[in-house]
Amino acid sequence: MTNIKSLISQHRRKILFSLLILAVLFYSLGTGFAFFYRLLFTLVLLVGIGYGWAWLNLRGIEVRLTRLGTRGRVGDYLEGQIQLINRTRLPKSWLEVVENTDLAEPGGRTVAMVRGQVRSFRIATYLSRRGIYRTGQVRVTARDPFGLFRLSRMFLNDQSYTVLPKTVPLPDLDRRFANLPSDSVLSRRTPAITPESSTVRDYAHGDSLRRIHWPYTARMNRLMVKEFDIGVSAQAWVLLDMERRSHLGEPPDNTEELAVTVAASLVQHCDATAVPVGLAANSSDLWMMNPDRRPAQLGILMETLAGIRADGVLSLERFIYDLRPHLSGFNTLMVITASRRPEWTAALVSLRRQGINVTVCYVDHTSFTDADGGSSTGTTGQAVADYLAQHDIPIYIVRRDGDINQALSRPLAAGGASAFDGSGAPAGPAPVTDPGPVAVRVE
Repeated sequence: MTNIKSLISQHRRKILFSLLILAVLFYSLGTGFAFFYRLLFTLVLLVGIGYGWAWLNLRGIEVRLTRLGTRGRVGDYLEGQIQLINRTRLPKSWLEVVENTDLAEPGGRTVAMVRGQVRSFRIATYLSRRGIYRTGQVRVTARDPFGLFRLSRMFLNDQSYTVLPKTVPLPDLDRRFANLPSDSVLSRRTPAITPESSTVRDYAHGDSLRRIHWPYTARMNRLMVKEFDIGVSAQAWVLLDMERRSHLGEPPDNTEELAVTVAASLVQHCDATAVPVGLAANSSDLWMMNPDRRPAQLGILMETLAGIRADGVLSLERFIYDLRPHLSGFNTLMVITASRRPEWTAALVSLRRQGINVTVCYVDHTSFTDADGGSSTGTTGQAVADYLAQHDIPIYIVRRDGDINQALSRPLAAGGASAFDGSGAPAGPAPVTDPGPVAVRVE
C-alpha cells in the first residue's frame, strides 16, 4: 500500500493529465462537438512537445568530473567539480545534475544553459562510513515545462572510491600492549643471533665463537663478544576478530566499527614507529597479510580494513591456531575482539607458552547495550581477565564513545570489578584443542 501511494504521489501530474485526455476523448466521441476535438488535439500536442523538450535537453551535453585521489578517510569530505558544456545551439533548461553514487544520499543541482555555455560547480560529500563505494558517474535529468516527463541520462563511467577507517593517535600506548616503546623501535637484548648488535662485552665462558667481535678483540687485546637485540627483527601482528557472532549493533555505531578503528590506529602507530606490521582477520575471506617494511604496506592494510566486514564463520580460537605457524618469538600478537565466549583464551595462552608476546584489546559489548535490547549476554567475565593475567597476557578495554588512547595506556588490573558483563559472574575459559589447518588467504 505504501509503494502504491508513493507511486501515485510521484506521477500525480501525469495521472491527472491522462484522466483529462480520456475525459475530453469521451466527450468528443459522445457529442461530436468540434471544440472537444480541438481540445483533444491540443492536449496531445502538448504531450508531444513536452516529451520532445525533455529529450532534446539531454542531447549535445558534455559532462566532466574532476576529482583528486581515489581514497579518503572517515570524517573527511569527498570533493570534486562537475562541469557541463552545451555543444548545441538550443538552450538547456530544467537540468538536474546528480552524481550517481552509493556513498551517501545524493544531492542535486539544477542548471540552465544557453548555446556554448559552460557551467561548473563543486560537490562535497561527507564520508561517514568506511568501505569501498561506487562513484564518478553523473546522472543528468531533464524535465519539460509542464512537469509531465523526467528523462535521465548517465554520463561517464563509475569508479571505485575507498573510504579508509577512522584512526586515532596513540601517544600513550602502553609498552606491554605492543611490546614496543611509543616513539622508537624496540631495543631489547636477546640470546639469539640477530642482524642487530647493540654493544660488546668481555668474553664469558660458554659464549659461542660466532659472537666474537674480532676487530674489537684486536683493538682491546682481549676477547670481546657482541650483544644482540631484537631491533627491527621485531614484527607486530594485528589480529582482528571478524566472526559474525562476536559483534553487536548496527553500523556505523557498533562493535565492528570500534574494533576496526582500534586495528587501524594500531597499524598506523606501528608504521609510524618503523615496526613491520601484519594483519590477520577471520572474516568471510580469511586474511593473513605478513608483516612488511615496504612503504606501501600501510596503504595495503588500510584498504583491507576499509572493506573488511564482520561476516566470518570461523571461530577466533581456531583462527589463532591457524595463525600460529606464522609467528615466532620475535613477534607481538595484538588481538582485538568483542567475543563473549571464553574459548579463545586457551589458544592465546598456548601461544604465550611458546614465547610469543600476546596482548588483548577487548571491545566492551556492554557499552552497546541499547543495540541488543539493553541486556548483556556475555559469558566471559573478570575470571577471564584474571586467567590471562596469570599467563602474562595483559588485557585492555575499549568502550563506546571512550578515549581509545587512554584505554590502551593501561591494562585491566587483575581482580578488579568486572568489565565484561553486567552480572559479574565468573566464567572460566574452556579447554580448546587444535582443530587443524584451514584454507586462508595469504598476501
